[in-house]
Order: sequence, then structure tokens, then C-alpha cells
Amino acid sequence: MSTTDNGPANHEDGIGRALRDLVDDASLSGIGTHLDVVRRRTHRRRAAKKAALGATTACVVSALGIAAFSLPQVTQPAPVAPAESPAPAPKPSETPVAPDETPTFPPGITDAALACRQPAPAPTGDDLPAHLTVGVPDLTVRTATSAVAPVVLTFDGDARLRYVDSATGAYVVAQDGVIVSSSLPAAQSTGEATPAAGSSASWEVGVAAVATCDPAGTPTPLPAGDYEVFALHRLPLTGYSALGQDGTWGAQTTGTLFDGWLVGAPVPLTVTPEPAPVVVRDVLYADTSPVFEALREAAAAGAPAAVDLFVDEASYPVGEGPDGELTITVTPDDDIGERSRATSDDGWALIVRGGKKFMDHPEDGQSFARLVGTYSVTLDDSGGTPTFTLQVVDGGTPAEPPASTDEAVCTAYFDVMNGVEGASDATSLALDEDLLALAADTAPAASSAIYGDVRSRWVDSPRVWWALVRSVDLMRTVDLAGDSIVGACSVFWDH
Repeated sequence: MSTTDNGPANHEDGIGRALRDLVDDASLSGIGTHLDVVRRRTHRRRAAKKAALGATTACVVSALGIAAFSLPQVTQPAPVAPAESPAPAPKPSETPVAPDETPTFPPGITDAALACRQPAPAPTGDDLPAHLTVGVPDLTVRTATSAVAPVVLTFDGDARLRYVDSATGAYVVAQDGVIVSSSLPAAQSTGEATPAAGSSASWEVGVAAVATCDPAGTPTPLPAGDYEVFALHRLPLTGYSALGQDGTWGAQTTGTLFDGWLVGAPVPLTVTPEPAPVVVRDVLYADTSPVFEALREAAAAGAPAAVDLFVDEASYPVGEGPDGELTITVTPDDDIGERSRATSDDGWALIVRGGKKFMDHPEDGQSFARLVGTYSVTLDDSGGTPTFTLQVVDGGTPAEPPASTDEAVCTAYFDVMNGVEGASDATSLALDEDLLALAADTAPAASSAIYGDVRSRWVDSPRVWWALVRSVDLMRTVDLAGDSIVGACSVFWDH
């Protein structure tokens, strides 16, 4: 083909082609790029068309707002040096990331930010490659006790990490956006960890309903109410590499990349009040169902038992083992007269740890023991003999036995029996009346409609109450009331 200029028609033909080229390349960034592409393409065309395309380009530049200039009508084509071919511009989704680019992470949450009375922490976001979750939607715990919550640490699938691991079990409790209990383990390393991408680790944390933020520095039970628990784990990140779009791993970046706490999303925590103590105040003799059922109620409710148990050791010896552990065995009772049978009649056992055993007037030789204290109660009925274990709670051991009105009641009874001038017979009449009422009641004491009322009238005098209960049992089994009141009161009458 000839390189000679063939006149206006040929010139206009070149302009049309150049304009079409520019329209086709409108997606290119910058007019300079357009000109380079045009020059590269015209270099492959004839010399005559080079001149025409040069004129066309100048016109288009003017149309785009760049300073216009006049075009000569006839030009002699001049050689055009070939331009270097620029590298194709990458598509936005294929923009390469520099292999030595250092990853950046947010500032770490410090120990100071998790201290008492600080604002509740913000949960870890997507800008960190690991996250904590608690495996339950909410927690309910009684004040001064604890609940176990499963915690899962999950690592992102597009990152390989190296970090210095530490002890698990950290958490904070917040109320109304303020930390009221902070439980952070000592910053002690358990070794370097290199978890696989996308893997996870789990553990259990015991969340205690205890406030560690008391101004006096003494942990106190959390009051009943609504709280939030934030699971925590320390993540001193020392190595990081990312998974590229081509499926290959980038070079590992090392150093102190992140040093702080991972924070799980808050989990609602409901603290319920401590149940009221179950009062176990009675004598242990013959029909033991009231004591048995009261202890069973405490065990089932998880309530403490406030125990004041008057024991006739002649019938139920109190054994003493290592560390002061006391044991009582209630043997099966087959001779219950006309009374309905109760579960306790088949026998049961009692183990008492802590509290206090007081001997009541040991000088009279009656061997009355008084077991007093506040205890947690557990029941093991998996074997043949139901067994209660009483463990004294903090502050549950008294220094002295509760006060007794035995001497006053026994003296009033003695005065009437001996015709003392001015003595009232109210006490003796009330005793006789209650004795007959209980003896006529065939229900076990635990389900009796009258036993509780009668007990409330006499239990402040445990010796007299023992005498009344023993007399009822004798009337049911041998039709005689006996002289139990004499055995109970003689220690006072002898003086």
C-alpha cells in the first residue's frame, strides 16, 4: 500500500477512524492515555494516515476543552517515532496488594480499661482476625454462687496467626454500662500458639455472682438484678499472614502487631436472691419426719439450713470423726403404733461438717446434744440409705448455744406439782392438752396439721419439747406416757 497522501477524501476517512478509536477507548483513564493508544495504532498504518490521524487528534483535544490550534490543509507526512506500549490498567477487583504491606489493627483493650468502675468494653469487631463467643444465650445464677459458661475462640479462615497464649477464664460483669466485677488472670504466658486458619478453641469459665469492686476491697455478693457478662481472652499477636485472592499465603509479618484483650459480645446475666434459710429446729426422736423433710426441702431448693437440732444421744449417738465431722444414723423404725408410716421411718443418715455441738447440762447424765449452725445441704439418695451432708457456711458457726427457757418452764411445772402457794397450773395444763392432741393425731409429724403449732409453743424449751415428743411416742406404742418430764427437768429440780 502507498504512503502518499491521497487528498481530502482519504483525510476524512482517517479522521472517522480516529474518532471511532477514541470512542472505543473512552474507558481509558486520562487523555494522555488516549493519545498514546492512538499513536500506537497509527504507527501500524500507512504514513499518509498518520498525518490525518494527527489532525483528528488535535481536533478531538480541542473538543474536549484543551487549547485549540489551527490545522494545515495540506501536510507532508513526517515520521512518527513508535511510542512505548503502556501496561494495561488493572481492573479494580484485581488491584494487587504489595507483598510487604504491613497489616494494621485497632488499639488493644488494656487491663486498665477492664478495671472496676470503668465503662463496659466494646466487643471485638471484624478488624481483628479472632473472636470470642459464649455458647449460651443467657445465664441465671443465685447471688454468692456461680454458673459455668462455655466460651469459644474462633480464628478467621483467611489469616494465619502466631500469638503468645495465656490462661483462660477471664471475664467482667457490668451493670448499666459500668464494670462492677472484674476477673482477670495474671498475665502469665502458657506458650506460643499457631492456630490453623479457621480453627477454634473452647473452654469453660465459672461466672461468680460476686462483686470484686467493693471500695473496701473485699468481694461481696452481687445484689439480685440484671447484669451483662463479657468473656475475655488476651491476644498478644506476633505473627500474621493473609490468604491472597489467588489462594496462596502471603509472607508473614512479625513483631508486636496487636497487644490487648479480645472481648465477646455481652451475655445477659440474671442474679436471683439467695433463698431464705430453711429452719430445722426440732428434737430428733422417734418420728424424725419433720427433720428429714426440712433437710430435703433445703437440698432441693439449694437453700441454706438454719439448724438447731436437739438430739437424745441415748437413742441416736452422735459419732465424731476426723476434723470434727459428726455422723448420726437414724435406724429403721418398725414400731410406730397407729401413726401412718413416713419415708424417714425406713432409716436415713446425717453427716455434719462444721458448726457446733453443744452438750446440754452434761452434769445430769442425760446425754442431750445440741447441734447448731447454718449449713448448705446436699442429699444423696442413690444408695439404700438417704444421706444428708451438711457443710457449714461462712459465718454459720455460733459461739454460744441459743438461749433456752427450760429452767423457767420446769420450775413452773415443779411448783404446781409441789403445791407451791400462788403457782399457776397453766403450764402443766397446756402440756397435758398438747400431749393428748398429738397422741390422737395419726399423721406423720411432717404432714400433721397440728404438730407445727404445738412445736412452736414448746421448742424454746428443748428439754421440755423432747419430753413431750417422747411421751407421745410412748402413748402410741405402749399406751403409757411415762415420766419423760422428770427426766427432762430433774437437773433443775435437784437444785
